[in-house]
Amino acid sequence: MSQVIEEEEDRISKLPDELLSQILTYLDSDVAVQTSVLSKRWVNLWTSLPCLIFRISTPYSDYYNYDFGCKFISNFLNYRNQDSVLSTIKVDCIRDRDKYISTMCLDYAIAHNVENLRIHGGDFSEAPCLNSDSVKTLHLRRCGYLQPIDDWVLPSLTKLYLWNVWFGDHISGFGNLKELTLSGCYQCFWQFKEDFRINCPSLESLSLGPDFSHCDMVVNAPNLVYFEFRSGHVPQFSAGDGFPCIKEVDIDIELRNDDFGGLQEDDEYRMASAMPNFISMLDAVRETPVLKLTSETIQFLRRVPDISEYQPSPICDLKFLYVQGFDEIPDRFTDPVINYLLSNSPCAEILRGRIGRNQKFVRIDHWITDL
Repeated sequence: MSQVIEEEEDRISKLPDELLSQILTYLDSDVAVQTSVLSKRWVNLWTSLPCLIFRISTPYSDYYNYDFGCKFISNFLNYRNQDSVLSTIKVDCIRDRDKYISTMCLDYAIAHNVENLRIHGGDFSEAPCLNSDSVKTLHLRRCGYLQPIDDWVLPSLTKLYLWNVWFGDHISGFGNLKELTLSGCYQCFWQFKEDFRINCPSLESLSLGPDFSHCDMVVNAPNLVYFEFRSGHVPQFSAGDGFPCIKEVDIDIELRNDDFGGLQEDDEYRMASAMPNFISMLDAVRETPVLKLTSETIQFLRRVPDISEYQPSPICDLKFLYVQGFDEIPDRFTDPVINYLLSNSPCAEILRGRIGRNQKFVRIDHWITDL
């Protein structure tokens, strides 16, 4: 029996380090440490992993075991091989107001030239300013108040995702930023009395919402290719000369039955007042060949009194109008909303499916059913 066990251990030991490390990168870091008991071959593998994951589902996320969790993360970082390459840190187990873990992980990531950093929770109000030549992707969720973006030094940053954080009234200064997502930042944007500004000349993808639009927006992104907007509020939208490189626009105007100031189905006054803002958004993306709208967005437009007064549509030469959530699409000539949207695009095709990038649609010129 001992010989069989030894042979099985030998089989594991024959696997290359790269393969074993690749396997462990898909595991939470506490589980990766536990694999050290599998065989001698695995004892120190966890110390050189290029990707660290501290997830909320681990035992130390429990309130009573939180101190143990802090010690585990601290010991893990202290005992790992400091000379090994570290490309990614993901932390999803921090209390909303914890400063110790968030600052420790941030400092460690910057000191070890991490390229991808994701932190969910914590408190960055007293954390050092983000200053890193290596960080390319940054995801921050529920991290409270951040240092002013003007103080950030992230020359390599290409992807930025901010969810429910406070970071000021503008985003600018990231010369290589390609993708920007701002979501659930309503508590931040409600405080603005002036416009919220995005000035990112290299930006190619911009996703906003929900609860983003309590303030007017000014966007400078001449290289923007993809724009997504999801919210129950429609902001005044200004984009200067527009987006000459735009290829796809996804819009979801959410109709709500709440007390947070969003559009409601029975509020015709608010619908009418939101229409000029919606037109300003269409004007900014007027050169897009692809426009995707949800059924709620169409419903919003249907409740605008006398939509014909806003003719013609700012969008010109549209190639495809994609709609989501309809069993049948109204006739393009008799439905006032479809007629308005296509008033400057007589050759546009209508398709049906789900909005979002890489979604499949089907032509419905002859009422073909969904895929």
